[in-house]
Amino acid sequence: MFDPFSKETGIEVAIAGPPTGAKIKAMVDTGNIEWDLIAGGPSIVLPLGRDYFEPLPDRLLNIPGIDPSYVDKNWLTYYLFSIVMAWNTEAMKGAKPEGWADFWDVRKFPGKRTLRGADQGVPPDLEFALLSAGVAPDKLYPVDVEKAFAQLGALKPNVPQWWTSGAQPGQMLVSGQVSASSIFAGRLDALKKQGAPLDFTWNGGMLQLGAWSVPKGARNKEAAFKLIEYSVRPDVQAAVWSKYNNGPANSKAMELMDKEWARTLPSHPANAELQFLYGADWWSKNRNEVLKRFQTFAST
Repeated sequence: MFDPFSKETGIEVAIAGPPTGAKIKAMVDTGNIEWDLIAGGPSIVLPLGRDYFEPLPDRLLNIPGIDPSYVDKNWLTYYLFSIVMAWNTEAMKGAKPEGWADFWDVRKFPGKRTLRGADQGVPPDLEFALLSAGVAPDKLYPVDVEKAFAQLGALKPNVPQWWTSGAQPGQMLVSGQVSASSIFAGRLDALKKQGAPLDFTWNGGMLQLGAWSVPKGARNKEAAFKLIEYSVRPDVQAAVWSKYNNGPANSKAMELMDKEWARTLPSHPANAELQFLYGADWWSKNRNEVLKRFQTFAST
């Protein structure tokens, strides 16, 4: 994406990072702004505070093909990714769980389980626990923390380990340590292409935003805005996400992509409608409290 942008505009792009809230806060507080653009969006903006980021110009707030829920005055989504439920087909012996209630049903679908644990500030899978209890996807937020932990407690005897890195659930599934897990859809796709006996469902998946934001006081903010605008053009999105299995934010890109490939991406309309959008606003206000509780829960 960056080389074609530079060739088209003459604007050079230097890559650094990764972006962290602490680094951005220090830069803005001291006025020593090293970065003009960060990939982070709501997961960084909301916990840190909007005052640390530039408002986006109007031209970036109403781009045809981009769902309004993917846009905010302080970020613009350029791709989407998902966490889904997956299972080892050999362990399941042909059975196919259809949702999170089946994931919790270890009698009908035997085997161990794993879900995301609270480590390095990443929240645990409370939403999947609520879906397993029959909570409707559009009623997940505000999270009923008590109900979620009750569900996790019921599953806990069947959890040998809570996963804390992106590669871990795939390793646990392939090795047979667990028969079912939550997992990043992109990592699952790579394992399947390698011949791993895995399958998954989009049903009840958690759709998350990969978005651009501009730190407050960025020296080259106009150039950053141009890169954001370039990155969500349908032709650019189609070119980039035809090579990677995350989904374009601009739905018009789907029209320019191979139809079979597009159908495998998390943001394809047929897949997106089965998923819920991660509640970044709720988590920005409750993350620390939940993390502490989960760490105590997991260690006892």
